[in-house]
Amino acid sequence: MSYSSRISDNRIAIFLFHGVTLPVDCSIRNYTRKHIERDHFTAVLRGLKRAGTPVSMHDILNHLDSGIPLPPRPFAVTFDDGFRNNLSVAAPVLVDEHVPATFYVTTDFVERNTMSWIDRIEFAVEQCADAELRLPWGERRFRGDEQRRQFLTEVRQTVKNDLMIDGDKLATDIQHQLGVGITYSSSHPLDQKLDWNEVRTLAAEPLFAVGGHGHSHTILESLGDEELGRELDVSIRLLREKAGIEGPHYSYPEGMPNCYSDRVIRALKDRGIRCCPSAVDGVNESASDLFHLKRVMVI
Repeated sequence: MSYSSRISDNRIAIFLFHGVTLPVDCSIRNYTRKHIERDHFTAVLRGLKRAGTPVSMHDILNHLDSGIPLPPRPFAVTFDDGFRNNLSVAAPVLVDEHVPATFYVTTDFVERNTMSWIDRIEFAVEQCADAELRLPWGERRFRGDEQRRQFLTEVRQTVKNDLMIDGDKLATDIQHQLGVGITYSSSHPLDQKLDWNEVRTLAAEPLFAVGGHGHSHTILESLGDEELGRELDVSIRLLREKAGIEGPHYSYPEGMPNCYSDRVIRALKDRGIRCCPSAVDGVNESASDLFHLKRVMVI
């Protein structure tokens, strides 16, 4: 796919990355290419620069909010979750290429190096080539790499489309059934998250900004009003107290249309957030809403 083809006149393209890695040895982990190789990342950035002009999310906020002009064919680079490789691998490339970036971090990932529910499941399935499992929607069996990938894709799609399923409880149940031990944190390069010193280092770089991405990475729309307020308050407080970061940037965990609502947007605005892109595929116009911005995922 040519990512540069998403850049055009009179449109604002925002690209979504998660991780940028050095080579890792895994059978099925990262089969979705949530983490891309450093050379591929560099090639993508250079292609984007040939097609357009890099801007920051703050530039986009000022344009959509106050009409401040953007340069021709603007594009922005963003990262979700807060993986350590954002600093150790991606940041030096971004600095060398003079490309601004915004990093949306999940604060409990930073506090305790914890893993998302799907990373916990991938971590467990990586260790089992053949298994039978009882899931909330039926029994499943996988044997070999291809069936493991199909199983993980089904789990990912089912949980993201059914807000009644608690991803973390499902991850614990699957880990228990596979007999691999209950794991919430890992030192594997695909699982390591930024610590607070590293978040502060990113935030201090003039090219970069840091925003929130939930505290536990729970889908915000799945939470009741009280839980939603607590989730947002904790993440915003930790960013302020541990890294001196005060708004205005945030992104929705998972970020699909069913993952946020007008209720979630009101809660974010009440807490000083002014810009919150989704993970819905697409590009934006000068009249786009700052809380419904689309992004292009890079894999």
